[in-house]
Amino acid sequence: MEIALQKELFQFFSGWMEIIIYFVVALALLDFLLLQFVYKKKVAGEHRAILIGIFFGQALAFATRILGATGFAFIGSGLSPLDLGLSPLSFIIGFFIYEFFYWLQHWLAHVVRLFWCFHSPHHAPKHISMGVGTNHHFFEQIQMPLVIGFGSGLLGVDPAFVLIISLIDVLWGSLLHVSESVVPFRYGPLEKFLQTPSYHRAHHAKNLIYMDRNYTSITLFWDWFMGTLQPLNDGNAPEYGITRNVDTESFVDTHFGEFRALWQDLRSAENFRDCLGYLFMPPGWKPGDPSDTVSERRRVSGMEQTTAPIKVLYSFIRNSVSYVSRAGNG
Repeated sequence: MEIALQKELFQFFSGWMEIIIYFVVALALLDFLLLQFVYKKKVAGEHRAILIGIFFGQALAFATRILGATGFAFIGSGLSPLDLGLSPLSFIIGFFIYEFFYWLQHWLAHVVRLFWCFHSPHHAPKHISMGVGTNHHFFEQIQMPLVIGFGSGLLGVDPAFVLIISLIDVLWGSLLHVSESVVPFRYGPLEKFLQTPSYHRAHHAKNLIYMDRNYTSITLFWDWFMGTLQPLNDGNAPEYGITRNVDTESFVDTHFGEFRALWQDLRSAENFRDCLGYLFMPPGWKPGDPSDTVSERRRVSGMEQTTAPIKVLYSFIRNSVSYVSRAGNG
């Protein structure tokens, strides 16, 4: 029964994949035309660099991500003893599992320097638009579905559900990048529980208060739970781009400039441990000196959130274990 249902779901939602891709591309083109010719934002130069990326494989980015996540979900579910099934409750559970792995891979892309090198082209442009949403390094079209799809499948989410959620993710996630010139308003009550363009504009900003925040692409739950949620402050306009001085009209500098900087640091490393630090510690880390990392800068500025639910839960578990241990010894 479930196998037949799974086939029906695949047949129905696979047919929507091409429609969604063309719809997103059309909206991205409209967004660009409005920015360039109506609002006179002069973003053509950055979009030329983005188009070069498309010629290197980005035209298939959306399809690769959808099909890749589903394919990896089949591998993960095949290796797992867990099976949530195809019930409505299973879809809800699967949705939050999928979103967790989306949060995880996106968080890793910001706090591990090697992964940041691959992710930084997406953040490099000094404006935000739906065209920027396509500006990913080709490696991310493997890394993202691998973590999201395989992780979800391993925890029992049916691949058919991964396909459906991926379609929602690609469509809604693309709309998050719409320019504030085109959509200047907020989404009212939806801002309470969904990622919206305002949250994602904060995510793309290099203002310290916004850096390394708002990682999910559909709901706010995991950002709230993990303490990485930061609403856009009307009194603190986002300044887009990355902290490195990058020529955003150059495809080479946008996509490979961070690798060049990483290579220079690796060559200057005095030992193997420092090499590992440069590769896997956060961007800005130096041996014995974390002062340029975002987390340290936020800590010094008093911006770090100490009441995140996960931190409260961790403290509760740690104190409970400590209490039980003392009671047992007493």
